[in-house]
Amino acid sequence: MKHQLRRIFILSVIASIGLLCLQGYWIREQWQSGKDILKRQVDYAFQQAISNEWKHRKDSLTAYLEEFLSDTNFIGIGTRYNEKEKMWMITMYDPADPKDFSSWSTKNISVGEKLLPGQKEQIIQEYIATNVRENVVNDVIFFYTQRFGKIWTKKQGELKIDTSLVNRFFADELRKDNISTGFTIRYRDTSLNKSQEQRISAIYSDELPVNYLMLNDYDKKYHAFAGVESPNYVLLKRMWLAILSSVILLSLTLFCLYRMYRTIIRQKQLDELKSDFISNITHELKTPIATVTAAVDGLQYYEGLDDRQRTERYLNTSRNELKKLDEMVSRVLALSVAENLDNNLHKEKLNLHALLEQIFSSFIVQTKFSWQLLMNDDFKIYGDKEKLASVFQNIIENSIKYTSGELQITVTARQDAGKTMMEINDNGPGIDTSHLPHIFEKFYRVPSDAGSVKGFGLGLYYVSRIVNAHGGSISATNQNGLGFVIQLPNKN
Repeated sequence: MKHQLRRIFILSVIASIGLLCLQGYWIREQWQSGKDILKRQVDYAFQQAISNEWKHRKDSLTAYLEEFLSDTNFIGIGTRYNEKEKMWMITMYDPADPKDFSSWSTKNISVGEKLLPGQKEQIIQEYIATNVRENVVNDVIFFYTQRFGKIWTKKQGELKIDTSLVNRFFADELRKDNISTGFTIRYRDTSLNKSQEQRISAIYSDELPVNYLMLNDYDKKYHAFAGVESPNYVLLKRMWLAILSSVILLSLTLFCLYRMYRTIIRQKQLDELKSDFISNITHELKTPIATVTAAVDGLQYYEGLDDRQRTERYLNTSRNELKKLDEMVSRVLALSVAENLDNNLHKEKLNLHALLEQIFSSFIVQTKFSWQLLMNDDFKIYGDKEKLASVFQNIIENSIKYTSGELQITVTARQDAGKTMMEINDNGPGIDTSHLPHIFEKFYRVPSDAGSVKGFGLGLYYVSRIVNAHGGSISATNQNGLGFVIQLPNKN
């Protein structure tokens, strides 16, 4: 049995360690996977932020050019006859220099020598829609007039990146992925060959080329990257439920393994106690039976009946041994009664002082000892007289059995907040403190005394069952001898 328990314990430890490692590996893999996903989300969010800011600059350029085209002081719109094509064509020219012009035709607008009312606005709108916007998107500057082309080129060169707008767009993109933490965006000139230092406590996006100084930086020498701070906090927010569930499941599994092992150990101890109990009771039963058998044999086969004194001595010996046998059987039967005490109590008001005096007086016939009752003569308690008498008898009998010198027992009783408090102390050797929590368990005996003092480990178990059935409690102390503290309610 011992080797089996050891094997079970080793297997339980191995299983626990394996489960712990498996859970740790799973959490680590999930954490790394979450970190990779967060990195991809940061990359995508930063790409979108840079792209949206660049698009915003292009929209600003388009709006500026639309406003410029609508100003007749800078751009003139008219018609010109093309001799080669034999048709009137739309003309855009510089009012300050009419020779600076360009002409084109469109199927959507038919023009003559003079523009009809509203045609100028229609021409500008179509020009913006089919030429300016497309050219801005494609990063093409079309010189329809030299002045217009120069204005376009100058404005495009002045549109430097708006870093605050990039920050706002990046924050919006992060918010879409439920990333609510601080971040930084850094820009660097790659021509200087200096790389930005990156902090370990952040997740950084890949570097992207940006149009930093102008709308279209053909050299692309400026790069930018973003860093999201406190990535562990973001990952913890995303994975806290999975981690918590894993920890709870692991803790529950380990707790069940621990409880299973404790139950097995407890069962083993109970089996050992039962074996000791059976061994003790067998020995205790054989002794009186053997004594009575010897006395009967002496009377029957060795002419004991002819000697009256011998006959009387043998009969008295048999009577005492049978009395002991009856007491042992009664105690074993009391064990089954103790399991069903709750419905078998006949409670009444009792005079505790008188009850204890009667019990102590019954023991004085067997051995000499002294006692002291520190309570009023009419001190009352509420309970089953027969069962409570068994409680005091068992405690007093234990004190007598385990004390070799002059024994003195003191009983103190008082009323306290609706309860009766009783303390029973002796001046015996006491027991080791490590055994105190177990002395009320079934079949439990203190190992050092188990061989020298007869018993079955049932007495104090029976005592605790009676006290608990009364709705009270009992505990043991070890101060200048063994002591018991009993609490009983004053009412049912």
